Order: sequence, then structure tokens, then C-alpha cells
Amino acid sequence: MQPEAHTHKMMPVSVYESVVPRPRGRLPQVCGLVVSVVCVLMAGVCVSDNTILNQAKVVLYGLGVGVVLYAACLLVEEATSHFMQRYNSSVSGMLRACVCWRVQAAVAVLTLVCVFSGDALSGDERGRVLLLAACYLLLKISGLLAPSAVEISEICESHRMNVAHGLAWSFYLGYLKLVLPSLEARVEQYNKQLGHAAEGTLTGPWASRLHILLPLNASVSARLEDDDPRVRFRESLPTVEMDRAGVRNRVYKNSVYSVVDANGQVYNCILESATPLMTMYQMSQESTAAFGLSERRQQVLLFYRTLQSILDSSLECRNRYRLILLDGETQNAHAGEDHFLSTEILRHLQQQDREEFPMEPPAKDARRPTEEMGSQGANGRAALPGGPMSSISLMISGDSSKTLTPDMPHTLRAEPEENSEF
Repeated sequence: MQPEAHTHKMMPVSVYESVVPRPRGRLPQVCGLVVSVVCVLMAGVCVSDNTILNQAKVVLYGLGVGVVLYAACLLVEEATSHFMQRYNSSVSGMLRACVCWRVQAAVAVLTLVCVFSGDALSGDERGRVLLLAACYLLLKISGLLAPSAVEISEICESHRMNVAHGLAWSFYLGYLKLVLPSLEARVEQYNKQLGHAAEGTLTGPWASRLHILLPLNASVSARLEDDDPRVRFRESLPTVEMDRAGVRNRVYKNSVYSVVDANGQVYNCILESATPLMTMYQMSQESTAAFGLSERRQQVLLFYRTLQSILDSSLECRNRYRLILLDGETQNAHAGEDHFLSTEILRHLQQQDREEFPMEPPAKDARRPTEEMGSQGANGRAALPGGPMSSISLMISGDSSKTLTPDMPHTLRAEPEENSEF
């Protein structure tokens, strides 16, 4: 059976404009306004002027109270379960996310008008207000008033909420899925070229893993040595070449770095920053992108969560990566020390050594003297007890003055905070 032939024709500009979707306009609002006016005029024909004003007041009041009650229900959930993680214990941030100030202002104004005009609601009118509020609340929580697909698309497009999701998939499909499956073979080739006893070889449980740095402030340096002099570039792994999107023999490469601790012990690992974060950072510098600092931070968190989910479900990339999320505020606080980055990397490397599954029964001399541990550092491996394997972890740094020791439990299982506005 012959494969289907694919032909690509150059489209005229007019056809191209008809294919590419344009931003949505204000036509739905205009249509809604026209229909509302027509309905009010038809209602005015059926009932008297005085009656229609009273009924409109009751309806508006009832719907406004319903919106207020639904906001209160949202506040209960956010305050009890997500106050710290999503809003960083900020009451104002939680209120802005749950409460629509326009509706609250309208209800307050309507209440003041009724009070000062002396036209208070009667008992029957108060009953209808509560009934309308209850109906609105039931329709809202049942999902009958849920936004349509068009409304959801408009919200995402207008608020640029798809940035992190799209960048995470692009990073995976366009890069990680291409380089990670062959990482072990390229590390073996690299070690053979140097000689397995050479100083720059990759050894240890982290040797065949790509360590990806994700700073929360999205500030990515072109050279990691500029951020920390203890992180030193050694050389590149053997490259991956393939034909990609019309480019013949496109080259993909990874870099080997040496990370030196305070005692001069050297750890070699494959290290780089997530390049999509550069895109986020540059977007935050462009006024036309409407991508502020707070949006950038939340999108970095969403990028981390999305990328972690993608890689967790990828059999080709399993146990070949490690995500290191760096807290930008803590990094700035320790900027004078010049060794924040190396401290965080070393914690992750040592954590992997502690979590390594023993592949064979431990030798009798498993607990080596301090001198032997120092000589082992030239090969980039710290002699620490084993533990369960972990392919990914998250660590938002705390006190950088603490060092990770074999007897100190140090969990890296915390989840990043998230803001529900994004």
C-alpha cells in the first residue's frame, strides 16, 4: 500500500487571513444589550410602569444577592483548603479571586437607595429576593450556568493563560523527548572518550540524568558560572543530530558541569536551565505581551507542574531527568554569598545518592573513612546511604546555611504554591 502523498501549496494572503482566527469582538455584548431592551419594552406593554419598576428592582436585588452568596461559598473552600498554598496567606488576594467587586458595589448601592428613599422591600418582595437568590445559587453550583466553550476560549485568550501549558509541551516534544532517551548511551560514550578513571567522568546515580534548573523569577543566565563561580562548565556530551522541520542534521547538545562544595569536593553532572523560562522573562519585559511579574511567577509554577506531569507519564524520559525549582526571593536574599546555586544543586545530587536503590548487596567496607570519601569526590560521587529512587523532586530553598548530611532527613516532596487567578 502506497503512503498518502502530502502536498503543500502556498495560500494567497486572503485565504490565509480567512484561516487564521481573529480576536473576538464585542458583538455578543451588543446583541445582548439589544435583546434586553426589546424584552424590557415588551414587558412594559404587559404590565404597568410602577409594577415593572418594582419587579425589576426585586429581580436585580435577588440576582445580586445570589452572586454574593456564591462568592461566599467560594471563599469557604479557598479559606479552608487553599489559603496558604494558592494565595500565600494573603486575604486581599483571596478576596480578589473570589469576589466580583462590581456586583458587591451594585448590591450595596441598591440597598442604600432603598433605605434612603424609604421604599423598603415588603415581606413578599423579600421572599421573592431570597427565592431568586436560591435559584441562582442552585443553577450555578449545578453547572447549568457554567461558561460555554466560546467563553472559556475568550477568557484564556484575553488573559494569556495558555503560556505555560504551551511552552511545557513545546519543551518536551521539541527537545526533551529527543535528547533524554539517548542520554545514557551518550554518557557512556563520553566516559569512554575521557577514560573511566579520568577526573571529568560522570559517575553516581545522577550521572545519566539531565538536571533542569527552573528559577521562579524566570531569570536565566547564559553562563551558569556568572551566577555561581563554584559551578564550572567542563565540556559537552556527544551531540544528537537529526533532520527536524526541514533543517538537515540539526544538532542537540547537553553540557557537563563540575560543582564544587565548600570542602573542594567535585561533583560532575549534566546541567542546564529551562530555556522556555527565557521566553517568559522576555515577555514580561514587553508591554504588548500584557505579562506582568506576578503573572510570570504563576506561569513558571504552572510550567513546572505541567512539565512534571508530562515527564511523569513519559516512558522514554523516566528516570532521566530531575527538575530543580529555585526560589528567586531566597536567591536574591543570598546573592551576596555567591554560592546559592551550587548549594541547591549539591543538595539535589546528594539527595539522589541517598535515594539510590542498592543494585547489589552492600560491601563490608560500605562505611569508608573520611579520607576515602574525599578521594571519591574526584569522580563526582558522594558516598551516602542508599534509599528509594526518585526521578524528580521539588525544593524551594529555605536556610542555605544548612548542609545536607546522611543523618539529616531532608524531604523534597513539597508542592509549589499556585494562584487560582491563573
